[in-house]
Amino acid sequence: PTASPSNTPTPTSTAGTKVPPPASEDEAIAAADSVLTEYLVARGEVNAAGGTDTSSLEVLATGKALDVAVRDAAYVAEGPVLNVDQVNVEGPATTEGAIKYETLSAYGQPWEDVENGLVTINACQDASEYKVFASDGSEALRPDARTTFDYQVIYDSERQTWLVYDLISLGESC
Repeated sequence: PTASPSNTPTPTSTAGTKVPPPASEDEAIAAADSVLTEYLVARGEVNAAGGTDTSSLEVLATGKALDVAVRDAAYVAEGPVLNVDQVNVEGPATTEGAIKYETLSAYGQPWEDVENGLVTINACQDASEYKVFASDGSEALRPDARTTFDYQVIYDSERQTWLVYDLISLGESC
């Protein structure tokens, strides 16, 4: 590989990087936190780019988390969007911003013979800076911007990487 010029940012993504199983619960939580953050950033980027290319999500997620992200991207790409006036607007949406989260607690547990191979991150999901707009420019109707979630992140032994696996809404504001 050739050296990149100093003004070119180096990618910090760990997506698809093979890593050994976690040596401790702290290591598992740190890895899970990192991939969850990347996943939420990638969802925002995929949607901001029109929602048609979800390949970056496939290296960060599996199961329900991947299904939710792909379905969300299809909604952006295709519409219709229910706006704040409760009118369905046909056509693709646009988005800006990203979903963030604040960890309230996190713990590891065994997953497919890997100690601490499943990490649950109980967090306050903050979508207050993430906005969706219908094709006519009106803002989309959306649920409460700050809600509690249990995010589940797994160590996939076959792929030797961490993947966001499930997003469980606890239905409570935070």
